[in-house]
Amino acid sequence: MSVMAVKEVLSAKGKPQFFVENYLYEVEKTVGGRTSYCRCIKQRRDGCPARITILRWPEPMVQRQTGEHTHAPDTGEFIRRQASAQMKDAVLEKQDKGVKRVHSEVLAEEVRNSRGLYEDEEIGAALPTFDSVRASLYRARAKLTPALPQSRTDIVVEGLYGKTLSDEDFLLFDDGLEDKILAFGTDEMFSILCESPTVFMDGTFKVVPHLFLQLYTIHSFHKGQMFPLVFFLLPDKTKETYRRMFSLLKNHADAKGMVFAPRTFQLDYEVATLRAIQLEFPLSEIKGCNFHFSQSLWRKVQHLGLVSHYNDPSVKKLIRSCFALSLVPLDRIDDAWLGIDAESPAADHPAYERVGVFKEYVINTWLENGSVFPRSLWNHYRNFGARTTNHVEAWHSALSRTIRKEHVNLFQLINFLKKQEDKGRADRLLLQAGQAPPRLSSKYKSLNDRLIRLTDEFESGAKSLMEYVHCVGFNLKT
Repeated sequence: MSVMAVKEVLSAKGKPQFFVENYLYEVEKTVGGRTSYCRCIKQRRDGCPARITILRWPEPMVQRQTGEHTHAPDTGEFIRRQASAQMKDAVLEKQDKGVKRVHSEVLAEEVRNSRGLYEDEEIGAALPTFDSVRASLYRARAKLTPALPQSRTDIVVEGLYGKTLSDEDFLLFDDGLEDKILAFGTDEMFSILCESPTVFMDGTFKVVPHLFLQLYTIHSFHKGQMFPLVFFLLPDKTKETYRRMFSLLKNHADAKGMVFAPRTFQLDYEVATLRAIQLEFPLSEIKGCNFHFSQSLWRKVQHLGLVSHYNDPSVKKLIRSCFALSLVPLDRIDDAWLGIDAESPAADHPAYERVGVFKEYVINTWLENGSVFPRSLWNHYRNFGARTTNHVEAWHSALSRTIRKEHVNLFQLINFLKKQEDKGRADRLLLQAGQAPPRLSSKYKSLNDRLIRLTDEFESGAKSLMEYVHCVGFNLKT
């Protein structure tokens, strides 16, 4: 007997079946885990007498064949079964994608794989439509996903959802009941976090399950590349919740024989977070995002209707010079402000009153002693590294684009975060092996180079304070 190709597939109920010479056989019984006695799939319905004996180890092969088939071979059935099995596997593996999208992707892949082996017409007739497999695909996915919790108290993260794709522990904290905080990360990520002198933090709201208010992430640089290191699901954005978040991090570090006490926290200007850091890390420096500083000024410009006067040279110079205050030496900020005020539009200017309100806002919010945002918070003079949390916001934006849906359920979000962890692990391995980190964008590098030259010229006396302020202000973007 010539060697016949044997292809194993699963029935709709998950039972093993075999395709041999384009005929499908079902297993009647298996002896010793090695020998399967099989009959034609059409024996019960049509009385086909064909039988085969399959040796299943080490590779399936036909040991014996008896009887003749009473019907034509059915290549299409194999194509259909194989595609259906691939679709079921894919809906389990690709939980970040909708079932219909997975069906389309697998369908396209099966067409590519089958061409050249079968006629196009046969492929087209055999491949399952979405309607024909819809129910089985949704059942397959539903079996993997736990029942959705109706309250934070009901949440239990266990099994695959508490593990990474590499089967490492992924759930860091599950703290509280109705005020529950969840945190995800690995030991490797947490170790990098504790070693980081500067951490960058931000939250996002769009993709978060309805039971939580925000996904709050902490990032830092590792070997020149920014990585997300802890993912928090928070019930609200109060000072008390942020303090709990930081306490959990400190306690976990202590239990691991490490210390979580970054030298610098960099974040936006959310007051509750700032107050929590001041209370939990009194010795740490806090730096506000320079981009958010400029954005806050620009929003005030918009609110006051100064945008309509922006192309007026004196108004534009005032606004751009205020952007530059964050890059003026701390001990020269008052001098710079006096210069900005002296150059601002005079009393006969049509925007004079609005400019006056804008200047009061700058003084009260950013310059006065005792203001909500002290100068040390927003000043970035001689900081030619990361002055913003744009890396973190870009990561959140990319996550939203990947998810492509608002307020996914808890288990869907965990699966997305597991993929982020997996990608981060791979990127760190490449860095460990000597691969260079991503380059700065040419735009950012060019800006940094200009700021360095302007700072050097100012410090050498080649530029006056106000010349420096004007040049810096017109280089910064909002």
